[in-house]
Amino acid sequence: MSSPSATLYLAASICYTSIQLLNSQVLSDVVRVAPNEIVFSTPRAVQDIYNSVVKGQETSVKTDLMDFGTGDLGLTWETDPVKRRDVARKVFPAFSSKAIKAKEPTVQMYIDLFVDKMRELGDTTDGIDLYEWTNWFAADMSADLTYSRELHQMRDGKYTEFLETLLGTSFLGTVMQVSKRFPLLSPLSILFVPPKVLRTLPTFFKMNSQEVQKRIDKRGDTVHPDFVDYMLPLDVPAPTTKKEKIHLEQVTMQLFLAGFDPVQIVLFSAVFFLLKTPDAYTALVEEIRDTFRDYNDITPDTLIHVKYLNAVIHETLRTHVTTISGMPRRSPGATVASVYVPKGVICQVSNFNICRNPRYFHDPLNFHPERWLPPDHPRYDTKFSKDDLKCYLPFSIGPRLCTGREIAWSQIRLFLAKMLWTFDLEMIRGQDKTFDKDFWVHAIWHRPEVRVRFLHRYRTG
Repeated sequence: MSSPSATLYLAASICYTSIQLLNSQVLSDVVRVAPNEIVFSTPRAVQDIYNSVVKGQETSVKTDLMDFGTGDLGLTWETDPVKRRDVARKVFPAFSSKAIKAKEPTVQMYIDLFVDKMRELGDTTDGIDLYEWTNWFAADMSADLTYSRELHQMRDGKYTEFLETLLGTSFLGTVMQVSKRFPLLSPLSILFVPPKVLRTLPTFFKMNSQEVQKRIDKRGDTVHPDFVDYMLPLDVPAPTTKKEKIHLEQVTMQLFLAGFDPVQIVLFSAVFFLLKTPDAYTALVEEIRDTFRDYNDITPDTLIHVKYLNAVIHETLRTHVTTISGMPRRSPGATVASVYVPKGVICQVSNFNICRNPRYFHDPLNFHPERWLPPDHPRYDTKFSKDDLKCYLPFSIGPRLCTGREIAWSQIRLFLAKMLWTFDLEMIRGQDKTFDKDFWVHAIWHRPEVRVRFLHRYRTG
């Protein structure tokens, strides 16, 4: 491999597989992955990088890795701590307990629609493509919750151009991010991206812009509350300048992505790991069906303390870390995990490696929900008693702690519980897929086709 395209591919591999520390082998606690960038693989580094604040402001500032040239970085991609705090003040009320409760009927509606579609289509010889359906479910729900946009992918059984375009940006996103890490490659990188792929990101931004304008036009006339209600209440004038509109478009897009990508990853992976681990699948199904006698009894409130279900979600988040990078930060000149990092050097943490490190987790490459159970639980196993559960931080910490963690937990619990109460799941024979061999990532996680049968369960008694 000596062509420029091969060089670009190699650089991309260095960035992303080094961050993940290929095959989870512990190469070192500190690894250099770019000319001015290092990755830590210790829990202490998580605290030192992401939880370091002065007067409530982060001191290790976010890099421009996610700046795709729109002129506005919105909320989650904003690098300026002051600007980010100002945007957050407007958005955070959308994630209050009261706001989450108001969105519950919408969440229930989409989960019930998924269940209905599985009754209709799931019990066939070939089953359904789990990757497609978890994508459609999560995107349909997130678009509606974010800006009352109805994609109807589950209803129609096919991708919209919007979601197809988003998923098509994955490789281009990687190329742009690699170019920032290796500036010498930047002039060459775009030459080796197919024109169709080059158009994906601008096309996606344009589609999003059009939908945000539609949402502005129907203020006060939506079927249910959404996130835009909090960013653009009726007593505030609608945005008129290009700058104001772009800002709203960026924040809205990021809220959609935050509600779509992690949720579809966890739902797909939870089913995948459960079907690959029959004991865990059986234990969870028994817990759900013993806890609830009726489908309609399953609500976010009644699921909070269903212990094995929560353990399964924790273990899914550990086994398949949803973030695709280590959330890079620019050092102010500080000590991280006993290593002094000079000012301006970019540092980050490989949660992927930490979660697969035998120093912190027993048998880390395999799926064991039992590690998250309390000692008094019947399925608790003492072989996991020395696991360092505090080093597991799927929603980060500090000023940029994920604000959507509560609604995400609620959605995932509800989806899994209602699905497993209703159906017996069966993976179609001949699918010898594994996480290390068949899951891969560019700017977005990609998963293999996994076909699953949904066998309807008729409860008696």
